[in-house]
Amino acid sequence: MNEPRHDDDPNAIPDARLVEHRWHIPPLVWLIPLVAALIGSWIVFEHWLQRGPNITISFLTAEGIEPGKTRIRYKDVDIGRVTAVKFADDDGRIIVSAAIDKHAARFLREDSRLWVVRPRISPGGVSGIGTLFSGAYIALAAGKAGDERRDFVGLEVAPINTEDAPGREFLLHTADVGSLDIGSPVLFRRVRAGRVVGYTMDSDGRGVQLRVFVDAPFDRFVTTDTRFWQASGVDFSLGAAGLKVEWQSLISVVIGGLAFESPDEDVLAPPAPSGSTFNLFGDRDEAMKRPYKDVHSYVVYFNDSLRGLAVGAPVEFRGIVIGEVRRFGLEYEKARGIFRTPVEIDIYPQRFRENYREGAERPDDSTDAAHRDLVNRLVAAGMRAQLKTGNLITGQLYVSLDFFPKAAPAKVNWDQARVELPSVQGGLAQLQDSLGDIATKLDKVPVDQISSQLLVTMRSLDATLHSTTALVDKLNNDVAPEAKAALVDARQAMDAAQATLSQESPLQSDLRDTLKQLSRSARALAELSDYLERHPESLIRGKVDDHK
Repeated sequence: MNEPRHDDDPNAIPDARLVEHRWHIPPLVWLIPLVAALIGSWIVFEHWLQRGPNITISFLTAEGIEPGKTRIRYKDVDIGRVTAVKFADDDGRIIVSAAIDKHAARFLREDSRLWVVRPRISPGGVSGIGTLFSGAYIALAAGKAGDERRDFVGLEVAPINTEDAPGREFLLHTADVGSLDIGSPVLFRRVRAGRVVGYTMDSDGRGVQLRVFVDAPFDRFVTTDTRFWQASGVDFSLGAAGLKVEWQSLISVVIGGLAFESPDEDVLAPPAPSGSTFNLFGDRDEAMKRPYKDVHSYVVYFNDSLRGLAVGAPVEFRGIVIGEVRRFGLEYEKARGIFRTPVEIDIYPQRFRENYREGAERPDDSTDAAHRDLVNRLVAAGMRAQLKTGNLITGQLYVSLDFFPKAAPAKVNWDQARVELPSVQGGLAQLQDSLGDIATKLDKVPVDQISSQLLVTMRSLDATLHSTTALVDKLNNDVAPEAKAALVDARQAMDAAQATLSQESPLQSDLRDTLKQLSRSARALAELSDYLERHPESLIRGKVDDHK
C-alpha cells in the first residue's frame, strides 16, 4: 500500500485529483444570426417549392412594361411578375420574360392569351381606367385546350373576356370587317344580344374570321340555318313605293354592328353548337335569300350597254322576281369579228310555283323534258329577255322576261353547253334608235329650200300688213266721223222714243183712256151675248121686260 504523500517533501510526486466537468453556455447574441439563417433557408426553400415556370411573351412595343414592377394578373389576381425586357434577335419585337407562380402554371395552355392592359376607349366601353394610378399590367386569359405552353405572342388589342359569361361563341367568315371592331354589338331583332370578341386574318389573306359571343338566352335562337349580316350604317332604297330607310339601332350606325335571324320557315332547325362557322352577308336581303336547289341556268346576249347591270340583279317575269344575274362579261366572235356581252342568269322554278294562284291551272315542269317543252312553247309565243331600267336615278338595270308578239321568230338550242334565250332591245335603246331615225329624217329635209320659200312668204306677208295698215288709217280718217254722226242721230231717236213711251207723256194718257173704253165695250158685248143666249126670241119681238 502506498504511503501517504507528505506535502513538505519537495521530491514527492503530487496525486491526481478528479475534477467534475462543467458545460459553458454561449452568449445569447449568437442565437439571432442562427435563427435568421434558419428563417432565410426556410424562405428560400419555400420560394423554391412555390416557384413556377418562366414564360416569354412577344409584343410590338414595351409601353408601360417595367422589369420587377409589372405584374401578370389573372382575374385581377397577381400570378407572376415581369423579370426582363429585351429585343428579339430577328424582327425587332419585344420579348418580355416573366416568372409565373407554381399554382398558376395550369392556366398556361395553347389557347391562352396575354395582353397589356392600358386605358382604352372602344365600342365595348371604357376599360383600364385603374391603370392610370397603378400602372399597366399584363392580363392572362386562361386556356383550356392543348398542351402546356411557355412561349406566347401577346395581343395588341385587349380581347373581350367571355370565359364565365353564359352564352356561346360562334365564328363568322367574311371578306372584310368593314366598320366592325372588337366590342361591336350583335343584334337580334334590334335587341343587343352579344358582341364581337375578336378577329383573325385567313392564312391566304383573302378573308377575315370574326369571333362573336351571343349571350344567353339569345344564343338558343342561333340555329344551324341562322343568317348573320352586317347591320352597320343606314340602308337607303328607292323603289316604286318611295324612299325606304332602314337601320338596326343607333349604336350600329355609329360604331357598326352585326345582326342575325333565322328564316320563318326554318324555326324548327336544331340549335347550332358552340364554335359553329357561318358566312357573314353584306345586308339582310342577301342573307335571307332562300337557297333554291332547283336552278336552271341560261345565257342571254344583249345588244344594249350593260352599264348599270350588277351581279345579283333580279330577273323578273312580268314584275315577279324569278331569278338573278349570276355573271356577265365579254366574248369574241371570230366569225363576225365582233365582241358580244353574254349575261348568265339563274332561274328558280320554285319561284314560279310560289306565285301560282291557288286553284289555278299549272304547267307540267316536273321533268327536264317537260321543262324544255314549256320553254319552247313560251319562246314560240314571243317570250324574250330585255334589259330594263329599275331606277331612273341610279340607272340600275335588271333582266325582264316578257312576251313580244311582233318579235322575230326564234328557237332554243338545247344542245349547246350554255342554253341561250332570245332577247330584244330594251325600251331605252328603242327610244334612242327612234330619236336617231328622227334625226336622220331631219337631216334629209331641204332646209335651205324651205328657208328661201319662207323668206318669199315673209316678204308677201309684210306687204299685206302694209296694205292692211293703210286701210285701217283710211277707216279712221273717212268712215269714223260719219259713223260718229250716225251714232249721235241714233241717240237722239232713242231719247225721243223714250220720252214718248214714258208714263207722263200725253200718248200714254190717251192710250190708257182708250183701253178703258175698250174694256167697257167688251163688257157690254158680253152682257148682250148672254141676254141673247137666254132670250133668242128678242131678236124678233124685241126686249121683254123681266119685271112684268
